[in-house]
Amino acid sequence: MVRHALLRSRSPPSWPAAGSAAPAAAVAARASTSPPPLSPPPRRPGRRSMASAGAGSGGRGRGRVRIAVVGDVHNDWTLDEDSKALHSLQPDLVLFTGDYGNENVQLVKSISDLQLPKAAILGNHDCWHTHQFSEKKVDRVRLQLESLGEQHVGYKCLDFPTIKLSVVGGRPFSCGGNRIFRPKLLSKCYGVNDMAESAKKIYDAAANAPEEHAIILLAHNGPTGLGSRMDDICGRDWVAGGGDHGDPDLEQAISDLQREIGVSIPLVVFGHMHKSLAYGRGLRKMIAFGANQTIYLNGAVVPRVKYAQQSMYSSTVSTSEQTGVVEGLGLMVPTSRAFTIVDLFDGKVEKISEVWVTVGDARTELEDELVLYKQPREHI
Repeated sequence: MVRHALLRSRSPPSWPAAGSAAPAAAVAARASTSPPPLSPPPRRPGRRSMASAGAGSGGRGRGRVRIAVVGDVHNDWTLDEDSKALHSLQPDLVLFTGDYGNENVQLVKSISDLQLPKAAILGNHDCWHTHQFSEKKVDRVRLQLESLGEQHVGYKCLDFPTIKLSVVGGRPFSCGGNRIFRPKLLSKCYGVNDMAESAKKIYDAAANAPEEHAIILLAHNGPTGLGSRMDDICGRDWVAGGGDHGDPDLEQAISDLQREIGVSIPLVVFGHMHKSLAYGRGLRKMIAFGANQTIYLNGAVVPRVKYAQQSMYSSTVSTSEQTGVVEGLGLMVPTSRAFTIVDLFDGKVEKISEVWVTVGDARTELEDELVLYKQPREHI
């Protein structure tokens, strides 16, 4: 463990059916588990303008930027403790990959109250009970969308001009694989009825980003083409023989964006496929490398909260797991909270680490760091 490792310096087309075979070279590159040779991405023709674009004229993603990824939450979120942990990590932007709980509206409202720049997307558990929007009452899916407001980026582009980044959202409610999950919700809310329409929605959102911005794609599930072994970043781990459980529409959109207009996509962030494999089969690969210097990152470290040993407290004193408070003493039981930290410089990923931060009454500190990727020194 290196406690000082996270210290940082701060400075201000034609649409085929999604899922059809991509060029073999692109698929092979996307499935690689080691960084490909660095080469300049294709140039994006022309300059697009948006009202929210930054006034500066620097390069894409100019300066140092830190992103904190909060993987699938599954009810493991406490605003006070997670805020302390995040502020200690000093991110410029926080990304949430979805699955906050089984339509846990209160938790999503709590996330919306986080006082940091953020973007989020809803996952399949966030529409666990709702198959279609109700005409008679406000359902829990709609309440979550209302709570997040513009910070929910499904099929949208959210610009952050001060750091020259745009976050583009993939398909909300994704459950992975070749079928649309909750098709009535997608059709009613977004006018999307199949994978090809979904791919075009993602493409159009990214095409509206300011020219000088680097684009971060945020989805609940990753794209197809990243491998089919159980331990691959989007591999099926619950069936014998594995299989690719990625989203074909996301792969199609990325391929078309890079091929047709040369969009710079240094990072694709998602969750859904948990790090711990089913039936105790080991751990998943959480990072993959693709064409055009794109890095694919799975942030689903689940469960993302660990409670400290409670043997220090009397056996007659109980602890509330919901609040982490020792009842009768009014003390907070220290918790460890997982995040994935991405450091970028000038629109390129320099370092990715999985970190655990300990939060207690008296201290908030980095407990552990696992470096997933570090840019070779000659390119820094």
